[in-house]
Amino acid sequence: MKKYLILLFANLILSYAFAQIQVGNTTLTEREVIGGLDVPWEIKWGPDNHIWVTERSGIVSRVNVETGEQYILLNLAPQLYDQYESGLLGMEIHPNFNNGAPYVFMAYTYYSAGGASEKIVYYEYDFDNDALINETVMVDGIDGNSTHIGCRLLAIDNTTLLVTTGDAQDWMASQDETALTGKTLRIDIDANGSNFGEPKADNPSPYSYVWSIGHRNAQGLALGPNGIIYSSEHGPNGDDELNIIVANGNYGWPNAQGMCDNLPTSDVSDYITYANGLSNSYTETDFCNEYNIIEPLWSTGAYINGSTTIAPSDIIWYDHPSIPEFQNTLLMTVLKGKKLVRFEFNSSGDEIIGETDFFNNEWGRLRDICVSPDGKIYLATNGFNWPSQGPNEIIELYNADYVVESSYNCSNDGCEEIMDASGEYSSLEDCEAACNVTSIDKIEKKSIKFYPNPIHKDGVLYFQNYDKPFQLNISNLQGQIVYSNKVQERSLLIQGLLDSGIYLLKTNNGKNTKLMVK
Repeated sequence: MKKYLILLFANLILSYAFAQIQVGNTTLTEREVIGGLDVPWEIKWGPDNHIWVTERSGIVSRVNVETGEQYILLNLAPQLYDQYESGLLGMEIHPNFNNGAPYVFMAYTYYSAGGASEKIVYYEYDFDNDALINETVMVDGIDGNSTHIGCRLLAIDNTTLLVTTGDAQDWMASQDETALTGKTLRIDIDANGSNFGEPKADNPSPYSYVWSIGHRNAQGLALGPNGIIYSSEHGPNGDDELNIIVANGNYGWPNAQGMCDNLPTSDVSDYITYANGLSNSYTETDFCNEYNIIEPLWSTGAYINGSTTIAPSDIIWYDHPSIPEFQNTLLMTVLKGKKLVRFEFNSSGDEIIGETDFFNNEWGRLRDICVSPDGKIYLATNGFNWPSQGPNEIIELYNADYVVESSYNCSNDGCEEIMDASGEYSSLEDCEAACNVTSIDKIEKKSIKFYPNPIHKDGVLYFQNYDKPFQLNISNLQGQIVYSNKVQERSLLIQGLLDSGIYLLKTNNGKNTKLMVK
């Protein structure tokens, strides 16, 4: 038993070991948050400051980024069609999750009479039991397969959910506007409306979920700062794509791959003919002109010209100052190419002006990416080979040297008199009076934040923006102080400290903040 505990402790140390990796002039600290996952497909930064994860085998969970502890919310394994690329796939959390819409959307494949089908569903989050309950189907009967089934979900606002679907190996269905495969779907998720789960009323075709057509296997969706919707897409052998998705847009598959050029359309026999030096009378350019095809912003290039696919997966717009090299760029995870690609754009966001690769073969296949509010990047890895052989983990990357800049001049003689023992100002009002404050907002950002809220009475309270010990006072609504101490860590165990009720927390910004304990 003693030997087992020693080995367990050693493994724990190794799993949480810190390493460093360079991005331009910025040194990032690398840490494994959790390992031993079964093909993590989707990771989302949750409203509880945990990472929400789908594993392709059917597990949905919340992961504490500080401790690596995993809380399983749902197990869909018994009802999944789980072959090769299929199973439990994309997930999205309703933007109003904490304000009356505790819904979690997801896509998965299941066994049907025809073999495999795909559906888009949502669950309700049970706060009391920490579980997802009451599956409700929004879209069903999407043709499935073991490959080419998408499926990324993205809420672009409180009322609109986008979903990508693959062609399910039925190429021509991508050009069929009545089919749901090879499309971008657009769904109403207005929790206050009467059309929840139905097609958006302003979709191109009435009562149809279809927003755009002509896709092969799109696995990335991201919303840019200009309201632009970007999508990353797998090509067949070459011609991976990055697209801007617009209403009623046709993106060419299977007749046009990548850029519209003077290559034959994508009939296999035509490719063989062309490769042997013969011509084809009907080219991609002809098809693009005839059907008003939208060209991608970026492509890896045609296979018959020597280019190969890198298998792009998820994309996200990164806009945080903690990693300057990534700020205001689009980041794309890559599976086959085993890297992260950074795209730089013009001010309008409709033209790529720079492309750089990072982390080549560092962690193998990179499936997904999410970002915390404080700018930390999280990557879901899927091993070094396909099908995934491991490691399957979530990696954290952050700039340990990043400090939120405050804009104030404390040259006043009275400043030291109003500082508390931790060296922080006792209140924003005092700071403003004594220090000629130029930006209260920036000082606010530096203050200690805490989560989760509400919290279970046996839970752990975590602190953000923690960089040194600070004074924490907790009082009840009658003004009685029930806890007062100097906090030395990033967390505080609530168990045995607070009973159920509402309390007021006061940290270094001098303001009382309500905390609900349940």
